[in-house]
Amino acid sequence: MFLQNHHAPELLPQLHQWMAKNEDGHYCWLMDGSQLSAKEKRWLLRHGQPWQRALDHSPMAELEDFGPLIWTQPLHLQDWWPDWLAITSGRPLLSVVEFRHAIPDGAFWHWLSDFRTDDGQKLLLRFADIHTLANVLPLMSDEQLTLLASQVARWGWIGRTGEWEAATLRDTPEIPQPWEPLEFTQAQFDRMMDRARPDMLPPILAHHEVELPQDETPASLHLRLGQLAEAMSSYGIQDEPSQALFASLAFEQGDSFHQETEWQEYWNRTRKGQLLTSALSE
Repeated sequence: MFLQNHHAPELLPQLHQWMAKNEDGHYCWLMDGSQLSAKEKRWLLRHGQPWQRALDHSPMAELEDFGPLIWTQPLHLQDWWPDWLAITSGRPLLSVVEFRHAIPDGAFWHWLSDFRTDDGQKLLLRFADIHTLANVLPLMSDEQLTLLASQVARWGWIGRTGEWEAATLRDTPEIPQPWEPLEFTQAQFDRMMDRARPDMLPPILAHHEVELPQDETPASLHLRLGQLAEAMSSYGIQDEPSQALFASLAFEQGDSFHQETEWQEYWNRTRKGQLLTSALSE
């Protein structure tokens, strides 16, 4: 599941209001093609033409329809948006980018996708997934934000509550490419992974047959899982079976169960490397 509420009733007016601040801006819809079914892609071909593969003519062109997709037509041609918002409600796959000068070519989208870490790892950054986007933007260095801001004036997306959220980037002169690769330090990467942990927990819990609470919205569940993930990290709980066990205890006994005195001896053990599943079986 995605920890993303269905679209709020206010979303479309919020989006129109955001774009109305600069009606002559260079906008594009950005969509995460990896989240779309074949049926939805056919719908786009019928109603949302012409959409394009953002990474065509780049070293990642082989991603084809499973990479980021863009649509760049003028505002008055966007009659299909309300229907498309309804179809994709509850998934983190839509954002809108306002560019300073013109819609860039594949080199810009490749720069965002070709993610590196300072220990030499090369990864695909799925920035068109708005959860990834919202996690990464606040962690960029000043130099990285300067490069991004030389092309992007504003970037808006559908927040976890289903309402419109946006970032305005500082006014920056155009910087000729090629740019230095988008590389995170270990500290940046660790923080990015920490921010992603709540979204990583649901499939872990499903695999270990731990049911999620049914009486919460996805957005509130994201906050709750984030707090549990932070607690697990502080206790050194990193293996998936122990994470599932910790979460099941929280759902049964209350999220603050781990603060009780009788649990502290277990956290002393897990901090030293013992698995929670092992500690509780002794």
